[in-house]
Amino acid sequence: MATSYESFNQKFKVALIQLYPKPLDPEHNFKQASDHIRDAASQGASLAVLPEYHLSSWTPDDERFATIAQTAYEYVPRYQALAKECKINIVPGTIVTVDPNGPGPKESNGTNGESAKSPALLNIAPFISYTGEILGSYTKTNLWIPERTVLTSGPASVRSNQPTEKAEHQQISKEEGIPNPHSVIETPLGPVGIVICWDLAFPEACRALVRQGARLIIIPTFWTRDDLTPEAREYGPDVDIQFMSSALITRSFENTCAIVFVNAGGPKDEGYAGLSQVVLPLVGKVKGSFEDGEAGMKIVECDLRTVDVAEENYKIREDLGGKDWHYGYNHGK
Repeated sequence: MATSYESFNQKFKVALIQLYPKPLDPEHNFKQASDHIRDAASQGASLAVLPEYHLSSWTPDDERFATIAQTAYEYVPRYQALAKECKINIVPGTIVTVDPNGPGPKESNGTNGESAKSPALLNIAPFISYTGEILGSYTKTNLWIPERTVLTSGPASVRSNQPTEKAEHQQISKEEGIPNPHSVIETPLGPVGIVICWDLAFPEACRALVRQGARLIIIPTFWTRDDLTPEAREYGPDVDIQFMSSALITRSFENTCAIVFVNAGGPKDEGYAGLSQVVLPLVGKVKGSFEDGEAGMKIVECDLRTVDVAEENYKIREDLGGKDWHYGYNHGK
């Protein structure tokens, strides 16, 4: 069955696909994802979201990680066909692909003739309409520390959301005169923004999207339990989880926006955190979201009416657009 997008309701079902990705096996992971998406569509979901790195897992030390990136974008047309077949909007997590404007991984660096590995990979999250059309995509901007020797946050030509693979222009902030990597995507579900994993740590990312009118922000992620130093962990065994959970609630409430957060799932002893969830202003974490790291799928209702009610009470968006706004930027494109 399919949702009638022509008479779109502010309440719709979201499939949180908490995939346990098999390392370096994109075909296996694509099949898992496809099975979940078909199941989600049969249950009336309007949107299916997968985790970051869902095709290969995060395995940067294996040379096959970069090799897979050479052809990984070929899965996007397959997701487009699936979206059209099932009449469901899809954010297929992220696709790690080669930066067309970047240096090769072993180009010479420095005057001594030594070769150095240069970041040449992009981490991209596309939004695919239920019609099969790519409506926009986002390239991860804020890289987690271990990612910085493997990925690049992207050339200016692809950092902004655009409906094509290679953007012809980028959005410029009038106040700052610099490229804005965050742009809203107009979708059948309304204006949507995408950020990826560690972007969540920076309030500016979500705020930039809300300034442009985003009502829903989608966050594919590969957030684990075991990335901190032993000293940091002495302050609490679940510091990573506390950071993640509190940031999600805060971003939703401070911006009066809905959030769909989808993390990789898997065994706790392998560091997987899971906890994929829908978060709404006035509500917080929505019932039916994941409470653990177990792999699987949950269908959760997203009620965008909460965005309007929150704005009626808090006037955050109105203040962002006011002439007396205090912080050097205002709401709007």
